[in-house]
Amino acid sequence: MNKKDLRQKQISRLQDFAKTEQKELEDQQLLEKIIAWDELKNSQTVGVTSSLAYEVDTSRLIALLWDQGKDVYLAKAYNNSERSQDFLYYSYMTKLTTSKFGVVEVDDPNAKINNDLDLIIVPGLAFAEDTHQRLGFGGGYYDRFLAQHQQTKTVALVNSQMIFDTTVWDVERTDVPMQTIITPDAVL
Repeated sequence: MNKKDLRQKQISRLQDFAKTEQKELEDQQLLEKIIAWDELKNSQTVGVTSSLAYEVDTSRLIALLWDQGKDVYLAKAYNNSERSQDFLYYSYMTKLTTSKFGVVEVDDPNAKINNDLDLIIVPGLAFAEDTHQRLGFGGGYYDRFLAQHQQTKTVALVNSQMIFDTTVWDVERTDVPMQTIITPDAVL
């Protein structure tokens, strides 16, 4: 299946799933799994994206990271020809804005940028269990970033509607697979 069609199908599927109690249950299971995960415990600087309503909720995770004294950095995508992104320091005092993609981002020109993070929690629409390939939102922001920062550990929080046994989409040479995938049932 081509990526464009699968993206549309997945967004619709995830929007429907977001209206269910099952999504809330799975978000809680994913939160518990990542908080107990040793890689997160051993990471001081964590990059994350503020989630959309149909994505796995990251708001409670961010609050728990702050409670644990970790440094949280929010992804900020730039609308430039390189389609680049940075991770900007985020605290409960940070001024925020909503991007053209509908994602909440740091709105402070003086915010500290840290692109050499210990761990990045990577968003996506679909993930392959066997290869850890990810279907993102189509801009290539994360793939470009991850290709340039290969030392950073990556993890994806994946609910039951996002996981596929294998890739059913076209994988391109620029696609960067996740190192770890956490589902409600397992850490892969």
